[in-house]
Amino acid sequence: MENKKIKICYILPFYEEGTDTHLFYNYELIKKVAARKEADLFIIIEKCPKLSLGQIKESLGIKSCYAQKFKFPPLRFFELVLKCFKLRSRGYTNFYVHYSYYGAIAGWLVSNFPIFSHCAHIFYWNRGMPWLFKRGWFEEKIFRFVLRHTILVTGPESLAKEYQKRYAVREYRVLSNWVDVERFAPTSPQRKVTLSKAEIFQDFSQRDGARLSNSPAGEYAGLEKSAAEAKPHARIILFVHRLSKRKGADLIPEIAKGFGDDALFLMIGDGPEFENLKLKIENSGLKNIKLLGQVPNKDITWYFHSSSIFLMPSREEGSPHVILEAMASGVPFIASDIGGVREIVPKEFERFLCPSEDVKCFQDKIKTLLANSGLYENTRAQCLNHAQKFDISRGINEFIDLFK
Repeated sequence: MENKKIKICYILPFYEEGTDTHLFYNYELIKKVAARKEADLFIIIEKCPKLSLGQIKESLGIKSCYAQKFKFPPLRFFELVLKCFKLRSRGYTNFYVHYSYYGAIAGWLVSNFPIFSHCAHIFYWNRGMPWLFKRGWFEEKIFRFVLRHTILVTGPESLAKEYQKRYAVREYRVLSNWVDVERFAPTSPQRKVTLSKAEIFQDFSQRDGARLSNSPAGEYAGLEKSAAEAKPHARIILFVHRLSKRKGADLIPEIAKGFGDDALFLMIGDGPEFENLKLKIENSGLKNIKLLGQVPNKDITWYFHSSSIFLMPSREEGSPHVILEAMASGVPFIASDIGGVREIVPKEFERFLCPSEDVKCFQDKIKTLLANSGLYENTRAQCLNHAQKFDISRGINEFIDLFK
């Protein structure tokens, strides 16, 4: 007798093709799980640009999808509850919610309807250190309610324990972050052609159909001037993250002051710290730091493959994809020793972790790696080997196992 497929309603807060955010990994996971044909996936998208359902289904490789129509929050919430109720009546007993409070509460309400005989499970994904940053009184109440009335999906284990201690989480599951090792591997087709200094600053519209964001960061980069100023021998120190204090973007100019024209700091991303970064760079006269704006994740391998070191001076992290991307690319990294970072890097790499906000530590460790070719090559090889443990197949298997 053929086993029935697991019915899963996957609630996405946002859908945008060409995203530079971690949501790219949600889209890839959905595609891979759908291709395995072990689950009956129904995707609810709370917000998305004006794409037809047909386009979304084709892009994600799925058969069933619903994009919410209402924008007014109360109506949008009611619409979501109604859709979840309909799916519940069709036998969907697993609701997987990525970040969304609306999605989590809608799922919880539907799971408690007395007319249904079988229990429903609400899985709520949240990964980070939310206790470090203040929320409004009402939002904090909602957040704590969601964490106590759903099954928290997070990771690694140490971070899950922190959620449990700080928010009285009743039940949790650990789901590993993952990376497509094949896509980022130095032997991938993209790696065969690395970018020259000029190409690094080139508008994406001139290369392989990709594009540079229309963000002010992209406009500020001064592409032609930057390409001309970049020294041919400069080692590239790469930052890929949201330009926010949470991610330590404001520390990059201070770190860059410890280097001359032998190092070029490239910052990819956009966010609330853009204007402050622009002023810091202008006022300090730094020539070895450039803002490139947003880059779609599907194109980010170009930049990892052209860089010498990846830098992540974050103040808050979970188990960051960017570290996995750096390792899969064979790019040694210097990172903050926070969140679950220690649990996703090799034991030997703890020497390359710094206390957050310790500018001198970041400077010293970058210099150590750049000055010692033997250490650099050994670290690079260890990165490639360790990344295999977090390949995409692990993420798919762990996701499906959540519902068994």
